[in-house]
Amino acid sequence: MRSARVSVSVLAAGVLVLAAACSGEANSPEPSPSATGTPTQEAVPATEEPSEGAAADASPALHLAECEDGEGKTVTMLGSQVVEAQKIPEVVVEAFELAGESVPAQFVDAVKIPERVVDRGCIIEYEAPGGCLGAVEISRAVIPGYSIPERVLPALTLPDGTVIEEVVAERVEQEEIIVEGTSVEEVCQSEPGEAGSYVSAVYRPAVYRSAGYQSASYQSAAYRSAEYLDGGTVRGVTIPGVTVPGVTVPGETVPGVSLEGYRLEDSEDVEVTDKEESVSYSSQGDVLFGNNEDVILPEAESDLEAVVADIAGRGTPAIVLVEGHTDDVGTEEHNLDLSTRRAQAVATWLVDRGGLDAGLVTTAGYGFAHPRADNGSDEGRAQNRRVVITIKFE
Repeated sequence: MRSARVSVSVLAAGVLVLAAACSGEANSPEPSPSATGTPTQEAVPATEEPSEGAAADASPALHLAECEDGEGKTVTMLGSQVVEAQKIPEVVVEAFELAGESVPAQFVDAVKIPERVVDRGCIIEYEAPGGCLGAVEISRAVIPGYSIPERVLPALTLPDGTVIEEVVAERVEQEEIIVEGTSVEEVCQSEPGEAGSYVSAVYRPAVYRSAGYQSASYQSAAYRSAEYLDGGTVRGVTIPGVTVPGVTVPGETVPGVSLEGYRLEDSEDVEVTDKEESVSYSSQGDVLFGNNEDVILPEAESDLEAVVADIAGRGTPAIVLVEGHTDDVGTEEHNLDLSTRRAQAVATWLVDRGGLDAGLVTTAGYGFAHPRADNGSDEGRAQNRRVVITIKFE
């Protein structure tokens, strides 16, 4: 008895991850394939049709934690790409006669690579105080991995006892691809250096997430050579190679945006910024209050009167939000309390002295959570001590 063995080589699929270009610091943690909860897609026998539910469960689209709705942010989903299932047909080696005896048919089973759902992630826009442009994040994207299983032509025992060994097209694994997320930080209007000077625009740069690519996979063909025997010839057999096309996730961009600032006409101390359907008035805390105090100084009332007059000229607002901000000197608890008390003092003045509807006015104290300048200098800390009045229209 003699044995013939077939050696098969497999071309390994390359894997490419395109790193995202980042403008600013990325907020999202560095993901890993194990963190996504997206298992490699296993091929299934082609006779078993995956259910609709199975295809939905394969999608990571609903499992990216950063894309969940939450307070203080607006999430815009970028949608998904569906990669259609791919069927690899069976290979049939028909029965034949050898030395007057029948050799039964052989089969290489068909398989099906299931449908895959590529999660393109989301765009997250974070809320920001008046006079600021909020941070923006483009989340990661995920291209699921999959496998092309080994396909086997079984060993063949001939009537004379000769064994022709099995032929194997080896398994190919394609890894999950993570396209890294990117972000830009919040930016706020800066106080000009001299009273009465021009308030420059603040600019939040564009943020761009690079395209991602999962390369094509290739399972090499496998061959069983022909055998020439005394009783006849055993024909050669080929298990055809399989190619799974590559997948591309397009790049995503959130354009840059600017916030124009100017001085209120009847005040040298109040800055104004217009943003879509809202207007913000910002005044330094040192102008409105004494050191560490929450009582409005008499000489500051003219600035608040100018704000009320400007609001009246624009129409009736739907919301009036008064925000207090501090520098980072002192404890977080103290600064939150001081900023809240100062915001409430201005809100009370706007209602009692300015004639605004109390039902429209709300307050918020942020402490030193949203600086507009570096707290490392006296000038920067002075800019951060401020009260911002934002009006919004329906």
